[in-house]
Amino acid sequence: MREYHIYLIEKEFAAHYFGRESLIYHLFLEHKQSINEKKKVLFKQIEFITRSIPALRIQQKIESSLSHYSSYRVESNTHTLEWNEFNSYAILTINNQYIHLQSTGSYEAETAFFETLRKYDSCFLAMDFTKNKYGWLNPIRERKFV
Repeated sequence: MREYHIYLIEKEFAAHYFGRESLIYHLFLEHKQSINEKKKVLFKQIEFITRSIPALRIQQKIESSLSHYSSYRVESNTHTLEWNEFNSYAILTINNQYIHLQSTGSYEAETAFFETLRKYDSCFLAMDFTKNKYGWLNPIRERKFV
């Protein structure tokens, strides 16, 4: 099983840390492993660099993008996509601070969710803490100075 926590990063931080997303990942990882006062300080840093998830808008975007699939289901803030022909299953849950995605089998179902989120905003960062993987759903173009 693959498990991702997807955060919406503030645009200025996303642009600044493009190519150095490991620094953001390690901040989240350290917060996850910390206790007491250090955890509170790290949480404030995370709050500063992230945006709240616009749950209603994202729900609408996902529903409009995936509702034509017979294997798509939605219940409250939980979206499920199961493609038996690809042996692919993913369940996405929208929270105020992050989006949680769990998937098994091949990558088609999770990719459909990633693609929908990518089209919504270019500043989503997905992190898999169990496999130490992370990355932008949409690469942010670096500014070219003339």
